[in-house]
Amino acid sequence: MTRFFIISLLAILTSSVYADSLGKQLKHCSKVTSNTDRLACYDKLSNSIERRAEQNFGQEYKQTVETPESIEARITEIQESTHNKKIVTLENGQIWKQNDTGRIFWKAGDLIIVERAMFGSFFMKPANGGKKMRVKRLK
Repeated sequence: MTRFFIISLLAILTSSVYADSLGKQLKHCSKVTSNTDRLACYDKLSNSIERRAEQNFGQEYKQTVETPESIEARITEIQESTHNKKIVTLENGQIWKQNDTGRIFWKAGDLIIVERAMFGSFFMKPANGGKKMRVKRLK
C-alpha cells in the first residue's frame, strides 16, 4: 500500500513539474510584445512539444510525457533479421523490429503508419492501407 502511494505521488509530481515548465514557457511567450515574435515563440514551443512526443513514441515506460496515438513516416531502410523478421528504419531515426511472422512487401521510400495496439504493443501498416504487422521499437 505504501509503495503504491509513493509511486503515485512520484507520477503526479513528475507531471506537475512538466506542466509547470510548460506554463512558464507559455507565460514567457505571452509577454513578447511584437505580434510576429510572439507567434514565432508559440510556434517554437508547439514544435518542440510535438517533436518530443514523436521521439518518445514507443518508449512510454521510459518517460511520462503524453505521446500521440500514431505516427506517420517514410521507410529509409529494411533489413532482414533472424527467422525472416524485418527491421525497419524510419526517416525520423526510429528503428522497429517485426514481432509477428507475416510477410510484407514494403520498400524504402514507402509511407507507413505506426499505431498503438493493446497492452503497449504497436502495429505498422502502409499509409495507403494494406496488411499490418506487429512491431517493437528498438531505437
